Amino acid sequence: MACGLLLFVFIFMVVSDVSGRYLFLKPVPGTQEVGENVLAFVIFLGWAAVLANRQHIRVLIMVDRLPLRWRAGLEMLALAIGLAMMAPIAYYSVTFAYNSYVMKEVGFTYNVPRYPGKMAFALGSTLFAIQLLITFFARLFATLSGRITEAEIPVAKEQV
Repeated sequence: MACGLLLFVFIFMVVSDVSGRYLFLKPVPGTQEVGENVLAFVIFLGWAAVLANRQHIRVLIMVDRLPLRWRAGLEMLALAIGLAMMAPIAYYSVTFAYNSYVMKEVGFTYNVPRYPGKMAFALGSTLFAIQLLITFFARLFATLSGRITEAEIPVAKEQV
């Protein structure tokens, strides 16, 4: 809900900026800098929730034709690769956001702080890495115990 409200405010700012620029030759100052922060919050803070709720986009061209155990193994492989890529990103993004906060980094054109967007990225990537780890172990234990079902492994709705 908060991200939706932020997005609405940003859209209002962009419309005001464009209207002001072309109708009155007076754009709204700082729209781009505010937009960078808003989009960082809207995009990165939703990653973990999308993974936890299984709402991410999947391309299942050949995977849905494989046996259930193979699909489970490929999903665990994808989760492991995702975790191996996100863990360093999460670690370094926290350091990057902290340094930006200490420096009180602001935008080039206007004095809009840049560190809130960097903190949103750090928090979002950290939560995403944690959710990847949780999902990986949940799938691993379900597969090893033999409780893996068709509902847990995605299948295309219509087979071609």
